[in-house]
Amino acid sequence: MPVAKPSLPIDVDALLRQFVWVLAILGGASVLGGQIASMRLADRTVQVRGAAEMPVRADIATWTLGVTGTSDDLNVAQAQVNDGVARIRAYLQKYGVADTDMENQNVTVSDARTNQYNNVVGPRFSVQGGVVVRTSNLDAALRAKNGLSELVSAGVVLTNSWGPNYAFTKLNEFKPQLLSAATAEARKAAEQFATDSGADVGGIRRARQGTVEVLGRDSFAGESEQIDKVLRLVTTVDYDLR
Repeated sequence: MPVAKPSLPIDVDALLRQFVWVLAILGGASVLGGQIASMRLADRTVQVRGAAEMPVRADIATWTLGVTGTSDDLNVAQAQVNDGVARIRAYLQKYGVADTDMENQNVTVSDARTNQYNNVVGPRFSVQGGVVVRTSNLDAALRAKNGLSELVSAGVVLTNSWGPNYAFTKLNEFKPQLLSAATAEARKAAEQFATDSGADVGGIRRARQGTVEVLGRDSFAGESEQIDKVLRLVTTVDYDLR
């Protein structure tokens, strides 16, 4: 007849301690898991860009018109330049450019005989001068440019005509409005992304303002040659997602 094995005594206190220890571990794991989830939610962001453009008109025109006088007599060469400068100034005034918006270029003189390697052929002296225009009367500058052949027909030999070039100098006045518009466009992009992903847009995490560009209205011509321009700004914004 088999002998029955004696039953082991059950340590109720030990079992309770183990049960409490297991609960403590599970509770800690639950708290830790919640912290990780919160950290991941806090890191949910979206980066978007917003662009804004604004049409503007240039406010300053600059123009350089140069003349040269040549002669074996320095005084004669200088007189040719003086006459050319006087004719240019009178021509510009005729089209509405104020005399106060003009100044004479510095006169430079070159003497062919001072170059020992130059076999002098032609006049000894060459004198360069001209007129520099800086005006806010853009229409006057444009009219004068369009009628430039009239000045040449009057006997003025222009050695150069740089311009008119048109510049926009009031950028700081329009930058806040441009930045506000670009930021609003970025917000729209973030809201669209949030809608598509089933989230809500929170506050701005960080924002970076790009450089304001001054562009010509038309792509086929240089920016400085155009009176009508476009200001463009692109901002990059990181938004929190909820």
